[in-house]
Amino acid sequence: MPSNNFHKSSIKGDDLFTDFLKGAGVTQEEAFVSDGLVRVIQNWGEQLAAEMRINLLKQKRKASGRLLSSIAAPLKINSPTSYTSEIVAEDYAEFVDAGRQPTKTKGNGQLYKSIQEWIVEKRIKDNKGRKYTSRKQEVNSLAAAISKSIHRKGYKGKPFIVPALKKVSVQILTERIEKYISEELS
Repeated sequence: MPSNNFHKSSIKGDDLFTDFLKGAGVTQEEAFVSDGLVRVIQNWGEQLAAEMRINLLKQKRKASGRLLSSIAAPLKINSPTSYTSEIVAEDYAEFVDAGRQPTKTKGNGQLYKSIQEWIVEKRIKDNKGRKYTSRKQEVNSLAAAISKSIHRKGYKGKPFIVPALKKVSVQILTERIEKYISEELS
């Protein structure tokens, strides 16, 4: 279930957006009356989410496809003059993006369970020639070895969030909003 909010952009009455509108001689209510501004914000969020998915695919970071399909950009309407654009994704997205340091404690078992699921989904086999009495025993053995290695060594991340934010920046959103409002005023 998508849950992490990697980036939130709020457009509220207490920020630079209000100052911009005041300078343009427009109230927030007037700016948000039409759904055009909502579409500008929503399109930006969708473009950012798409760029994150593209970055994952370029890096060949698609084990199960869950992370890729979980990246979304829902637009929350807080009030008639306040919107929040957020990017949501699977909980482990931050570990794919930033990597993981070695674990100082034993951990809570979540890594082991996630590795087990991944081994089953990808149908990974032990290539060391060891004999197992069941597939479950093989999966458990592989998951234990892999999670032990991750706990000991950690792993490097494959950044896909920050590069997407650099390409589809908040500055781009601001420029699109300014352009929309100036076109609406003329």
